Amino acid sequence: MKNFVLVCLGVLAVTFAAIPAYGRDDDEEMSPFVLARRIGEPDARAFYLFSTSIGNYTIRFDGMGEVYIKARKKVFHLKSGARGRVTRIYFFEHDGDLLLLYQADNTGYLVRMAQQTRKPRWTKSVAGNFKPPIMRDGSLVFNDGTVISLSGT
Repeated sequence: MKNFVLVCLGVLAVTFAAIPAYGRDDDEEMSPFVLARRIGEPDARAFYLFSTSIGNYTIRFDGMGEVYIKARKKVFHLKSGARGRVTRIYFFEHDGDLLLLYQADNTGYLVRMAQQTRKPRWTKSVAGNFKPPIMRDGSLVFNDGTVISLSGT
């Protein structure tokens, strides 16, 4: 009976060890971007919440954002177009800056923002149907082949 239990545990261990590798190529890279948590309905008022090493962020569906740094609220605004609605937000900290990748209606935007000043260093338009990009050699590579360099941009 003891041998039977050991064999079963061995089979389970091998099975669970193989699950993450199954269905994914070894060459497939993961995106460093993380999806922000949405509170609210997609077609109504929605808020996106996430935290970084600097503070806690809340971004409203219309692009109005707040960050709480040491119990003080700082405000910023994201480009969303006339009457545009933010429908999803991804975030990633890079070299102390905050990279926000978001979709407003049918357009995607990538913003590199200095977290201390909340001022955008640059904003790039990307395809609205983007998947979070992968990081390769200091650049972000999108699913449509767009490459955006993070060094010197």
